[in-house]
Amino acid sequence: VAAMRTVLIIICLCLALADCATNPVSGRREVALMSEAQEISTGRNEDKKVREQYGTYDNAALQRYVNDIGQRLARASHRAGLQYQFLVVDPPQVNAFALPGGYVYITRGILAYLNSEAELAAVLGHEIGHVTARHGVRQQSAAQAANIGLTIASIFVPQLRNQNGQNLGNVLNGALLSGYGRDHELQADALGAGYLAASGYDPQAIIQVIGVLKNQETQDAILAKQEGREAR
Repeated sequence: VAAMRTVLIIICLCLALADCATNPVSGRREVALMSEAQEISTGRNEDKKVREQYGTYDNAALQRYVNDIGQRLARASHRAGLQYQFLVVDPPQVNAFALPGGYVYITRGILAYLNSEAELAAVLGHEIGHVTARHGVRQQSAAQAANIGLTIASIFVPQLRNQNGQNLGNVLNGALLSGYGRDHELQADALGAGYLAASGYDPQAIIQVIGVLKNQETQDAILAKQEGREAR
């Protein structure tokens, strides 16, 4: 308990001493261990890995269509000055994700479950919301602060250098970041709905997409039980 308290105190000090930046969405000052230039560079480097790992879906017309919708939403976003890239990747799984700096991906698998252009825009708008609010940057900053805090704490608390100390660090890191998940997703939904409305789409499409994804989750849970595997 004492070791955990020490780590938490040092993490708080690291966060307090870290550089702050103004969040483009909230306008508030927040901890950021990554500048916008570093954010864009990180996204660019990770984009290469995404393309190698997942592959680009071979349909030029579809790629243009998705990119056109994404760019329309991006122009209405809080960070319209970023050079956004929207790419359909090849996995059949139902998924979409974004990297820092304006790199947004949607799988061919999720496209089969979307029933309108507005629903496609809802998925892209949600991911743009993650970018504009700098969620990836905030998570990485929190993780770095936790790692720095644990490293410094291990100097004063020698038992943190062993396996138990590493396990404690993993627990603290996980606890610190777990709060980001739900808050970030809800904020990305709200931002996405705003970008939809500003671009001429029905913001209710966000709700419709959530229903589509929930139905898919329920269906996979049923299939997983039949096949004796873990649900995805």
